[in-house]
Amino acid sequence: MLTALGAAVVAAVASLAGVTLGALVEPLKLNAARRAKLRQDRADRCAGLIEAAVRARKHIIDLNVIHRRRTLAKEVVETDAQREIEFEDGYYTARTDMRAFYGLLVMSGPDELVEQAKALRKAEMELHHTRFELDADRRFERMYLPVPVREASAAFDRAIEEFAVVARKHTS
Repeated sequence: MLTALGAAVVAAVASLAGVTLGALVEPLKLNAARRAKLRQDRADRCAGLIEAAVRARKHIIDLNVIHRRRTLAKEVVETDAQREIEFEDGYYTARTDMRAFYGLLVMSGPDELVEQAKALRKAEMELHHTRFELDADRRFERMYLPVPVREASAAFDRAIEEFAVVARKHTS
């Protein structure tokens, strides 16, 4: 009888300890899950901003090539007009995506990441202003971009890389 009673007491104490421990650990688990979700959301936003920035860069360069071909080479290619419309649509879509992801990052932080995203947007605007630049020698060569476009493109690439480094720090 004492053995059965002792076993029941041990089981009750163990059960009570398990419930108490579970009640103490549950908030910790919920907090860890919330932090993991926040980190994942931030990573998705950063990835979206980087992807949109790369698309915007591509479309600006393509618009510059079409503009230089039409202006300097005097080539009137029917497909260029359609392609220019597609590139402009793609560019403004990518730019809208960048603006949306930037807003989401401003909302969720951290400030270091927001500042880097702001620098990325500034570099994109500087590249955007070069889309109608012409070659200094006034000759169209598709293989080479005008110096201002090349410099702005390189600065934009660096801004993307710097943003990615900061994003990795805040999403890992």
